[in-house]
Amino acid sequence: MNLFRSEEHARNWAGFGDPQGLLPLDWVRRLWGVAWYRERLNGHFVSGMMDFVPERNAVLKAVTQDRPFWRPA
Repeated sequence: MNLFRSEEHARNWAGFGDPQGLLPLDWVRRLWGVAWYRERLNGHFVSGMMDFVPERNAVLKAVTQDRPFWRPA
């Protein structure tokens, strides 16, 4: 993940691709607040991973406004 000071700065970056991939920092903060990310260092993360998927997908859909770029494969 790269953090940029502005959308213009991100667009000038040599690795810039799809503009749908740009997210405001507050949206990223909301997404990283779900159990999928909070529990990654938990010793039982892998065995309980599927319990975290519905919440992660719902928040991902909400914060990205369901942009195709961000839809889980």
